[in-house]
Amino acid sequence: MADQKEQTVCVKFCFLLGKTAAETVGMLRQAFNDDALGKSQVYEWFSRFKSGNMSTEDMPRPGRPSTGRNDENIAKIKRAIDEDRRKTIDQLSEETNISWSTVQRILTEGLHMRRVSAKFVPRLLGDDQRENRVNVCRDLKTLTVRQFLKSNNMVIVPHPPYSPDLAPSDFFLFPRMKRSLKGKRFRDVDEVKENTLKALNSIQPQEFQHCFEQWQKRWDKCINAHGQYFEGD
Repeated sequence: MADQKEQTVCVKFCFLLGKTAAETVGMLRQAFNDDALGKSQVYEWFSRFKSGNMSTEDMPRPGRPSTGRNDENIAKIKRAIDEDRRKTIDQLSEETNISWSTVQRILTEGLHMRRVSAKFVPRLLGDDQRENRVNVCRDLKTLTVRQFLKSNNMVIVPHPPYSPDLAPSDFFLFPRMKRSLKGKRFRDVDEVKENTLKALNSIQPQEFQHCFEQWQKRWDKCINAHGQYFEGD
């Protein structure tokens, strides 16, 4: 997970190269994914650099509480993450009114969490959790495609908790649909539903087949890693 200071230096580098704030936002997202600085933060830094202040020290924000990693702030972040583990650091910062860098430290040092398949999960899994992940993957490997599709009925398969890296919806479906919906604005909920359905219907059968094949490979990776998290395909 990239440190805010590191990203701020990247913003300054882009500024000195003559990049626009919008271009810099795109480059940060490409490099740091969901951990990238938010658009508003990048534009604030550009405004500061344009004024002649080239320091990359964190900017004081009116109305912000102290940046201490105290019990109250840790509890706020934990509640927010428990509500939705897909929230980005930028979203958590805006929602809890806690600085970006403090949110990052709370997640990594206070709550011992990391991102897996775009979700925050415990950085260290307990022995029981690792064993459960391995057992589930072994159980899944015993299911054949014929069993899965028998009589055209869906088979309910087990899924270990805190395991977005083993959930097809997390490592394939949601990111795939997000590509079609990202950057668009919708008038109302009905339009959101309509476009979501279009995005779902646009996924080709071979993409689902590829997902299933990758899913099987992920079972092996989990077993070989003795239940620990692993990265990508």
